[in-house]
Amino acid sequence: MTTELTEGTTSKILVVDDEESMRETLAAILEAEGYQVVTASTGEEAVERCSQERFDVVLMDVRMPGIDGVETFRRIRCHQTGLRVILMSAYCTDEMKEAALDDGAVAFLPKPLDLDKVIGLIHDATDIAILVVESEERTSSLLNQQLRQHGYRVTVVDSPDRAVELVQQIRFELIFIDVALPAMNGLELYLEIRKRSRNSVVIMIAGLDKELEALARAAVERNAYTFVRKPLDIDHVLTMLQRLIGRRMSGDQRKPDTV
Repeated sequence: MTTELTEGTTSKILVVDDEESMRETLAAILEAEGYQVVTASTGEEAVERCSQERFDVVLMDVRMPGIDGVETFRRIRCHQTGLRVILMSAYCTDEMKEAALDDGAVAFLPKPLDLDKVIGLIHDATDIAILVVESEERTSSLLNQQLRQHGYRVTVVDSPDRAVELVQQIRFELIFIDVALPAMNGLELYLEIRKRSRNSVVIMIAGLDKELEALARAAVERNAYTFVRKPLDIDHVLTMLQRLIGRRMSGDQRKPDTV
């Protein structure tokens, strides 16, 4: 399950960097934003901290003496699952970034940092608008409830016509589309939405029927992000959204493998 940053609570952030000036500057900025901040100067110290305290976010440099940030991240996961980890480095290869993101880091940001991006990632759910186009009440209710609990702004419709109307009026960052819809199947709706909203990330929803899965795969071939199967594994969906947001903030446009 992803870690939820609940409105009205003070999020606790661990800043890990071997450069004292960087630690102090980031801590001061984040404290001014209302966060509770703890610092560590090495990967070993960060692992020890995470074994003793719970954090909502870890902001960590990659190049440090001793164990580096990527290895530190892997060890931290043994103590805290679902933790948002944002890695940063002045020396970043594509291979290093891809490996960290594949391992589950929220984002990999280059130094010098864009502080708006950092703060945006910490608040990654609060300004994300999601449209759910789903005719099955059980699935739409599950998505609506769980996404709202994690801070997303959610609109749910069961009509393809209403979905097309909405995307012409509102900018949705993410759109879930069920393949099995009345009047228009999900692939047809996806193609209609693409004409009006090229920047929205679209995730298809398919049942176990092979024909419906084929339609979902056809949408992915036409640049939908991926598809998920019913019954939904909501923890998987939430983790995928967290990683998707981090990837886009990191400039990583890769899509996940579909099986």
